[in-house]
Amino acid sequence: MVQAAHSNMAQHGKGRGIKASDEYTAALCMSCHYEIDQGKTLSKEQRQKLWNDAHKSTVKALANDWPVNVPKPMEMA
Repeated sequence: MVQAAHSNMAQHGKGRGIKASDEYTAALCMSCHYEIDQGKTLSKEQRQKLWNDAHKSTVKALANDWPVNVPKPMEMA
């Protein structure tokens, strides 16, 4: 099962009690989503790199089918 995993980085608008914008989501399986959000086996840098890589893959996968009337995330523009 795939989930939309929002960025946990302040640079994407994440704050205390505030999720990052939906444009900063990555398609992740449940276990990867958990590991990136709450896991203890990865460093902060490793979690950020994994999320960034997944976000790039998600944006790339969606790019060709993006609706014309919906603004694209900055990475697609």
